[in-house]
Amino acid sequence: MQTRDQDHPRFASLRRFRAVRQPAGGLLVACLLVIALGATGCKKDAALAAIDSDANGYVCLKCGVKLYTDRSVFIGPKCPKCQEDSLMDVVGYYCEKDHHLTIRARRGDRQGAVCEQCQQPLANAMRSPRERDLKAWGATKTSS
Repeated sequence: MQTRDQDHPRFASLRRFRAVRQPAGGLLVACLLVIALGATGCKKDAALAAIDSDANGYVCLKCGVKLYTDRSVFIGPKCPKCQEDSLMDVVGYYCEKDHHLTIRARRGDRQGAVCEQCQQPLANAMRSPRERDLKAWGATKTSS
């Protein structure tokens, strides 16, 4: 037994359109998903790599002591050596020219970052120093 909707030609063309359109739409979504995963799946984000560190570095602006702690330990602003409120966290600036990491206080210095080796200004080169960088800089590990 046929219903009135099935007899009408307008509804018959819609059923044909839906039957053809659904598989193509699913295939299109699947292709877009594969492309999106392929484009973003294997790249390491340079910005995230620049802020990732396994240690926290500090320098005292009064006595000049250089310290570092584990990533989960934070100290300051009181310096453990001179007991002044002048301990500042440090940041590194990477020079592409000579591959040197200049480490200095994050704040408290009006001079712009300059490479310690080649004396070139370092713009857009900020990078969090890692434990090995802080050791090479002369920092000693502290737990408090």
